[in-house]
Amino acid sequence: MRKAGIGTVLFAVLVLMSFSAAPSAAPAQTAEIVTVTGQHAMRVGSYRGIHWVYDRFDRLPERARKDLSLHFLGDILPDHAVPSEAHVVLHAKGGDIPLFVGQDRDMRFPRSDALLAENPPVLLTLPPGRKVQLELAIEVAPLPTPSFTKEQAGVWMGEINAAIRDFFGVILAFLAPDAHRLKVDVAPGARFEAVESGTARLLVDNQGAVPYTYVLRPQDYQDGTVFRSDRPFSMIRVKVPTDEFFTLKRKK
Repeated sequence: MRKAGIGTVLFAVLVLMSFSAAPSAAPAQTAEIVTVTGQHAMRVGSYRGIHWVYDRFDRLPERARKDLSLHFLGDILPDHAVPSEAHVVLHAKGGDIPLFVGQDRDMRFPRSDALLAENPPVLLTLPPGRKVQLELAIEVAPLPTPSFTKEQAGVWMGEINAAIRDFFGVILAFLAPDAHRLKVDVAPGARFEAVESGTARLLVDNQGAVPYTYVLRPQDYQDGTVFRSDRPFSMIRVKVPTDEFFTLKRKK
């Protein structure tokens, strides 16, 4: 329990920093008055705070992120609307820059030296009772064919564990839990199965209209097992070894 608890706290610090104050080394922001009409826009973070997380991931050793990329995936609760409805924007001097567009749940975060110097606030507009849930997603690079082996999955999870060691140092990482699950987004209309010793076992038959997320623990299968789908995967993510969700909501 202590091992998991300490690891959770350490990893959560990294995530929560993205929508809180920027690192202490950054200059303090000057006060800003934001005038809006209609629903109240709430300040939930700063450009530098989010930029720091992406930049820190980019500075990991190549071995720790070779097949992986960092994403923030958004969802509005409780109705699971697309995050663009929350109007999460960078309130820059040149105009508001939306971080979620259309039906896309993947945050579109612009990286530029000019915005880093300006450090605009992040604003969110939502009525009471609704909130934006963000998922820290570590995506596996798209596969040439919709299949992978148990051994490939082990490589991906090993990269995340190497990243944890780089973030926290060897001694602190010893106390953190290892990544040992994948989140496989099975496409609408697709069948996802595991093939062990030539025998196929159905894991998901997605007859819905949206991707279905299946949490897979590759260690539970025989060496040489092949996981395959009859349609391309919507996304494959390494499940980070802590609670990967946090929320943005109106303060009471």
